[in-house]
Amino acid sequence: MSCDSSDLAGEANLAVYQAISVLIDQNKDLSLTSKYFRIVFRTRCIQMAAGVALANEQQATVAIQKEQSPELNESSELDDAVIVEALSALTDRQRLVSLWILSQPKPVSFYTIANHFGIHIQSVRRILSNAIRRIEGYGNQRICEDL
Repeated sequence: MSCDSSDLAGEANLAVYQAISVLIDQNKDLSLTSKYFRIVFRTRCIQMAAGVALANEQQATVAIQKEQSPELNESSELDDAVIVEALSALTDRQRLVSLWILSQPKPVSFYTIANHFGIHIQSVRRILSNAIRRIEGYGNQRICEDL
C-alpha cells in the first residue's frame, strides 16, 4: 500500500464514521468507539495493503460483531454451498487459486500465492481480479451479498 499521511487520515475518518454508525445502529454505547475504531481501521489498512476492494459499512459491522461475541468467531465458517455456487462461475485456474486461498488458516499475500503456484505476482493479481469480477457478475446478486 502506497500512501501518505493524508491518505491515512482520510481512512481514519472513514473508519471512525463506520464505527460510530454501526454502534448507533446497534444501540451500543458510544464509549466503545475507540475500541472498535482500532478494529475497523486495522481491517481497512490490511485489506488495502492486500489489494482487496473495500465494500462498505457492512465490513465494519462484521468486524465489530466478531469482536463482541467470541463464539461467533468459531461458528462463522463460510457456507460451503454458497462458496461452491460462487466458485462455479470461475475458470479452473481461478477456482484452484481461490480454493487454496480459502483453505489457508491466515490471510496470504500475493507474494505467498505466487510462490506457491510458481507464477508472477502480476499473474496472481490478474487471476484474482478476474475471479472477483466473475463472482460479482455471476447469476443474481444474492451470491455477492452472501459472501
